[in-house]
Amino acid sequence: MNSNQESSALATDRKVVQFLLRAGLGLSVVLMFVGLVVSLSSGETTPTPVEMKSLFANGLTLGNHLMGAGVLLLGLTPVLRVLMLVYLWYREKDWKFAIIALIVFTTLMVSISLGGG
Repeated sequence: MNSNQESSALATDRKVVQFLLRAGLGLSVVLMFVGLVVSLSSGETTPTPVEMKSLFANGLTLGNHLMGAGVLLLGLTPVLRVLMLVYLWYREKDWKFAIIALIVFTTLMVSISLGGG
């Protein structure tokens, strides 16, 4: 692969990562906004704390499900970005950065697991 092809592939990879971040942010904002509208239109005016483990259980209103899903997606977006970078650096055979990103990803997963919620 010549240098023009490498720089073109690198630019494409960066665009994919940017799209992932923008799409995650945009979709999470839409979910939270729609959840807020649904909650307010059904007469809920008091915020309800939602634990992530109860997000997939019954008992929450649709608005709380949507807002919780938006927050979850917003939190997962950077995690997905790190995972994407692991893959991209692995593909480019940039072992140093791939290993560092894998360590960051592992640290995030351990933190989420130990954090409960």
